[in-house]
Amino acid sequence: MDTIAAISTPTGAGAIGIVRMSGEQALCIALRFFTCSTIKSPEDVVPGMLKLGTFFDGSVREKCMMVYFRAPKSYTGEDIVEFHVHGGTYLAERVLGALLAAGAKLAGPGEFTRRAFFAGKLSLDEAEGVRAMISAESEAELREAYSLMSGRFDQKINALMTKLTEVLSTMEASLDYPEEMADEADDSMEKAAEVREEMRALVESFKAGKLIKGGITVAIVGKTNVGKSSLLNRLLGYSRAIVSDIHGTTRDIVGESILHKGVKINLQDTAGLRETGDEVEHIGIERSLAAAKGADVVLYVMEAGGNLDEEEWANIRACSKKVILVNNKIDIYGATERGFNISAKTGEGVDVLLDEILRVTVGDSRAAETLTEERHADCVRRALRSLEEGIAAFHEANTECVLVDLRESIDALAEIGGGTATERIINDIFSRFCVGK
Repeated sequence: MDTIAAISTPTGAGAIGIVRMSGEQALCIALRFFTCSTIKSPEDVVPGMLKLGTFFDGSVREKCMMVYFRAPKSYTGEDIVEFHVHGGTYLAERVLGALLAAGAKLAGPGEFTRRAFFAGKLSLDEAEGVRAMISAESEAELREAYSLMSGRFDQKINALMTKLTEVLSTMEASLDYPEEMADEADDSMEKAAEVREEMRALVESFKAGKLIKGGITVAIVGKTNVGKSSLLNRLLGYSRAIVSDIHGTTRDIVGESILHKGVKINLQDTAGLRETGDEVEHIGIERSLAAAKGADVVLYVMEAGGNLDEEEWANIRACSKKVILVNNKIDIYGATERGFNISAKTGEGVDVLLDEILRVTVGDSRAAETLTEERHADCVRRALRSLEEGIAAFHEANTECVLVDLRESIDALAEIGGGTATERIINDIFSRFCVGK
């Protein structure tokens, strides 16, 4: 297999740039350029120890650090060498160019992690956890990514597969000895029913998992001058949207993101809803309604001292399953008994409102395992469908169909960790990695 190399740090200025190389020839190639007073031959290189030396490609001398990880005790399971050079694009690219000229091959997206997968260093879902951790933008995303990367989710899936395998073994025996194994077969189907409920809970968790991964989109809608832009600014903690007493100030969607209790929330301030002859403002209002339809949660803002526009309220509720009525300006009008009472000016009630947004979307995502990857959700859905068909076949006394359905369910779960994943699936997963990881 080729020795591969790539820059592992982001492009641009920085304190340190890391160039990584993996493969049988990694150390040999590295020592063609790296010199150090304590290293005279490859045997002098101590695995896992950073050494300060000089990288010289024939024209440029760079004082840098080199570290060597000997196979199989490395990320990829192969020999790995890393150069830690001064940050900046040019030096790292210069070092990489020298390694490629010496025989290394430029690594493709995710190729280091791909090699780790094929070396048995991590399962396919653990590899996806690596990618998820790199791209995490919130504590909640990081937590779920760690669940994948640490193998905790893999353990959950393996436990389900073990239970189903035990059920399968019992049902195979009952096919040969139907009378003697009748009670055991009934008990096994009870175990299968328990697994079914665990799978259903996992599939249901994907609703929250998608929001954890991409963030909760919240559209702030309502009439003009009810304080929508003021609410956005309060939530952000700085002035982002223009606030004015003039009706129709906001004419387009203003979007920003915040973190609340580790969860990313994507806020959208929208144009105020009213009848208008202004063509530009009318377009903005249409976009407001479109934002409401596409949002995970809609905050319908009104003045606490105003009357609810029942027709408009009904129209907004028709746009989204999750609409929260927000009474703003309680610092002026006082609180009401309807909806949530806040003051965008003073901040009163805003944290309670944010808590409600989390409650109606992700709930307590820490309480149980949560699916965040579409591929995993698809595998569990297919496993659940096959298991449900198997349980139905059992009640119809069709044991042979039960066996087929149980095997299909196990295979679908095994695909999550890569056990039955096709080459196309594996290639697709690693193609979404960055180069150098």
